[in-house]
Amino acid sequence: MNLSELSETFAKWNKESAEGMQLTQKVTEFLRKIIMDGFLAPESQLPNELDLSTYLDISRSTVRSALATLEQGGFIKRLWGVGTFVAKNPPTYTNLSLNSGVTQLIRSSGAVPGTAEIMITTRPASESVCSLLQLEVEALTIVIERVRLADNRRVVFTVDVLPLKLFEESEKDIALTVLRQFIDDQESIYSFLRQQMNLEIHHGIAWIKPLSAEQYIAEKLQICEGCNILQIEQVDYSNNGEPLALSHEYYVADAFRFHIYRSNQGVYL
Repeated sequence: MNLSELSETFAKWNKESAEGMQLTQKVTEFLRKIIMDGFLAPESQLPNELDLSTYLDISRSTVRSALATLEQGGFIKRLWGVGTFVAKNPPTYTNLSLNSGVTQLIRSSGAVPGTAEIMITTRPASESVCSLLQLEVEALTIVIERVRLADNRRVVFTVDVLPLKLFEESEKDIALTVLRQFIDDQESIYSFLRQQMNLEIHHGIAWIKPLSAEQYIAEKLQICEGCNILQIEQVDYSNNGEPLALSHEYYVADAFRFHIYRSNQGVYL
């Protein structure tokens, strides 16, 4: 991939796929994606920081931060005075520091994403949901349950909760059938919020814990009851700090390997 192709590909991806990310995250995820998709071969040399900055139309400091994250994650190696190279064996796990959604996570593992058993209902919010989404007691919510597939294997069961008031306050008249069709076609809740409701996810706060699969989740994932799973509970926020969505994601234990980039910058022990 030459620099001109790199520039065009980034512009298209940035417009269509990088919902809810800050610029450094967008660049990091884009470079990681083209490495994982084989557009940059193992041990091939990346363009230098100045060229990347020029052709991606971003600052060198943003490029430098993105490359640092990729290096920490094992996707690239940088040799002082020589250049930056794709790692010989780039990892196939995903970075939990990037708020990119389950669909992109599955793609990043090299698998084809899919969805099964979609159920969309309207329910009164529980006390915990009201607390997390800052809703009034028993406020109505839209709940989307899905089984997520990776190469047709059941790997994640997701429960996404959206306040019904978002739909009532929207400038568009959006029926649940529109939501269902969009999810069938594009799978991404982030894309739906951005494209259909003009709501941009600024950041998310997640809680991660290991669990034993209860009967309902075990049946959805077709695993044994009591099997180990990983739960990620996350609240996504708008630019002004308003909670827009709550998600519960239940991962089959051996489906993915995760990593988190933890910087020591500004930390003194």
